[in-house]
Order: sequence, then C-alpha cells, then structure tokens
Amino acid sequence: MNKSIGWLAVLYMGLAACAGAGTGGSATLGSAPYPPAVYEHRVATNDVEIYWNCTRPDGGTARMEGVVRNSKGGVVGFMELELAAVDTQDREVGGSKQALEPVLLRANQLAPFTLQVGAGRETARLDLYYSYSRDATQGEAQQARFEARDVCSPTQHLVRQQR
Repeated sequence: MNKSIGWLAVLYMGLAACAGAGTGGSATLGSAPYPPAVYEHRVATNDVEIYWNCTRPDGGTARMEGVVRNSKGGVVGFMELELAAVDTQDREVGGSKQALEPVLLRANQLAPFTLQVGAGRETARLDLYYSYSRDATQGEAQQARFEARDVCSPTQHLVRQQR
C-alpha cells in the first residue's frame, strides 16, 4: 500500500510540474491567461496582437501599458511601438517610442511595454504606431508599419497598414 501511495505522489508531482510550465507561455509573464483578460483594449494583425490599458497618472500625462503577443509561428525579430498625442488639427503634439525586449519574440510569447506621453488640453486623441519584422534584422523588406487611431477610446480600434 505504501508503494502505491509513493508512486501516486511522484505522478502527481510530475503532472503539477508540467502544468506549471505552460504551453508556449511567455518567459516574461509566466503562465498568463490568454487572451489577457486584464486589458481593456486590443488590436491585431496576422502576426501580432497588442493588448493594453490607458491611464492618466496626472492631468498632463497619458500612459499606455500592455503586452504584445506573437500570434503566429516563427519569430518576430523586431518590434517597435510609438504612442502619439494628436490635437484636433491632426498634428502630433507629443510622442513616446519603445523597441521591445526580448528582440526575439517566439510564437505565443508575450512581451510587456509601457509608453507615456505628455497629454495636455490640446490633445484630442492618442494614436499608436507599431512596426515589426518576422526576422532578427530591422532592415528587411518584411517589416511592416501599422497605425491604430484613438487607442484610449472605448470604441473598437481599426488597424491600418501604412504605406
């Protein structure tokens, strides 16, 4: 009887270890749920998904915090995000840019980001621009640039590829 209990304990511990490791989870966020339920906003292309929340830490600052997910096989070798504060005349009045780490984002991995801009009374909306490539070099022809407008509004965000 003691042998049976011992084997069951070993089997249980092995299963628990496998469950904790996750399947294709993020080295950055561990076993984060998918899709990340803690984020209010989302945009996606064929290759990446971006989830985020917007906050106003003070009256003159807008902050965007979230994660990028490589939603396709292979590796995203370069990813850069830019948050732009735009006025009512469609002029950029402030901005912030961040290249993601890790540089190699594998399938189903999540990488966190934070962007912050000055957003005074002249700011009418916040637009997100992002670029990525499917390999490790920035200068490849496969690099694409996209725009999502008014990213802190409660409406759905439309992704547009820039030319």
